[in-house]
Amino acid sequence: MGLDMYLVLEDRTTKEQIEYAYYRKFNALQGYFESNYNIENPGVIELTMDIINDVYIRLNEIRYAPEKANLILPTYAGPFFGRMTYDRLYHSYINQAANDFYHAKFIDYSKYKLYYSSNW
Repeated sequence: MGLDMYLVLEDRTTKEQIEYAYYRKFNALQGYFESNYNIENPGVIELTMDIINDVYIRLNEIRYAPEKANLILPTYAGPFFGRMTYDRLYHSYINQAANDFYHAKFIDYSKYKLYYSSNW
């Protein structure tokens, strides 16, 4: 049991879904989506370029000012959501997600949709 989160690409023509990224117990990212988009369990939201840019900017800010993490993307409590500390694991999630959201800016959205989904 635990918090599992995915970025999923969906081919607009064939509806085939491809796992783009996976996060395990990155509760701060889940908190962002619950707070801003009111998703439930299981939750799915289609990512727009505005959402992708907002998340990327937050992640990148934390990479360069880690002391602001609790203000920009705070940890988020929930059932089996994992650690609540701003430690090495938190920052490894930040780095991974920053890379994933950066590359998501260059997906061909005329061919694909990108979704955030979570389940716990």
